[in-house]
Amino acid sequence: MLETKYLYLFINLFIIMVPLMRSFEPRIAFYKSFKQLFLAMSLVSGFFIIWDIIFTHIGVWGFNPKYLCGIGLFGLPLGEWLFFVTVPYSCLFIYRTLNYFIKRDVLAKYTLTISNFLIGFSFALAAIYYDRWYTVTTFILLGAFISYLQYRANPPWLGRIYLAYAVCLLPFFMVNGILTGTGIAEEVVQYNPEEIIGKRLVTIPVEDAFYGLLLVLGTTYFYELFGGSKSNQIDG
Repeated sequence: MLETKYLYLFINLFIIMVPLMRSFEPRIAFYKSFKQLFLAMSLVSGFFIIWDIIFTHIGVWGFNPKYLCGIGLFGLPLGEWLFFVTVPYSCLFIYRTLNYFIKRDVLAKYTLTISNFLIGFSFALAAIYYDRWYTVTTFILLGAFISYLQYRANPPWLGRIYLAYAVCLLPFFMVNGILTGTGIAEEVVQYNPEEIIGKRLVTIPVEDAFYGLLLVLGTTYFYELFGGSKSNQIDG
């Protein structure tokens, strides 16, 4: 079943299917913040798509036509475009759901420690692997953005999104594992080995987990800036 040219489309359907169906559940009422969500995604996913187009063009990564439906734009297959809708949508749904069921910010005491670790870790890897495009770009942007969030913006939701992203990592490993070759004959997304660290979580380049964190943090920032959680007072 996985060896099909529609695989990337099926993966996107898998990512968003349950969150989309549950978005209209009255207690969470995620649909009430669709305006804020899509404004946030238009900014952040738009930035990531431009990044994606550039990196595809210069050969940092590419896409295996064996698993693509044949529809694409600016060098990116349809599945890749949809990825920047389905992933932030689903992660923000998890964030809102956890905020409803877990009223207390359980990571509040640890947020500064987590941020400082991620900042130090990111800038250290960017310095060590300065000559690898995917690595250096991802970790410089992540380190800089977390620095801004922690020491300038200081949003009250930072600990909550760290918790939500930790929960998101389980489906992340499932989905990204398939995209990078787990359970299938070849990779869907093919990485230039000269542009990554080379360390993999099974088949997943380690950079992907932090790339995903940057995507989710950025989307959450604008989502909350536009009043996403206030659209339905579920945060107490």
